Amino acid sequence: MDVMALIRLAGGIMFTPLSDDVLMMGHVALRIREGIHPILIWLTAWPVFFIAFAWFYLLARFFREIPIVKRLMKSKFLEQAESILERRGLWAIGLSFFLPGVRHPIHYVAGLLGYPLPRYLAMTFAAAGLYTGLWTFLIVRIGEAVTWSELGIWLSENPSMVLVIMAALLAIIISGVVHAKRRNRLKKEEDYITE
Repeated sequence: MDVMALIRLAGGIMFTPLSDDVLMMGHVALRIREGIHPILIWLTAWPVFFIAFAWFYLLARFFREIPIVKRLMKSKFLEQAESILERRGLWAIGLSFFLPGVRHPIHYVAGLLGYPLPRYLAMTFAAAGLYTGLWTFLIVRIGEAVTWSELGIWLSENPSMVLVIMAALLAIIISGVVHAKRRNRLKKEEDYITE
């Protein structure tokens, strides 16, 4: 696959006002025309979207550390927004990939309000995979269908990809469980100290 095509896709997501949906549709359609297997298109677009959206979060997180912005972040309204983001942020981040118009702003807000990085990265990774996978599947179905036998042949030729996907999913699940347990333990400690 052409690395420059992936760089153009990432640049389009991060720096142009074009819809991410249009960028993804064009990317998939062009790669299919080049004869690249849809699974490979999906597996290469997935990290591009993950990195591009992590860029939005990290950029906002950087601006949060600027002294002027820190002083502006002391308002009661922003404290309420942080509280809402803490309770509903994980689902908002995941669903943002499927809601044009709020896709980018939610990621900026998560970074600006200091949403926990491990949870952000885990949900963004999972949602980016689902988003790129659905668009790849839709464009393939619209254009030329991929049969289950072709998928079976591709997986038999590339069995390591199954292990990579399973390892990534397992890592996300384990990190989510560990993080939830740690958060619950810290909350119990805080409750104990305040009593």
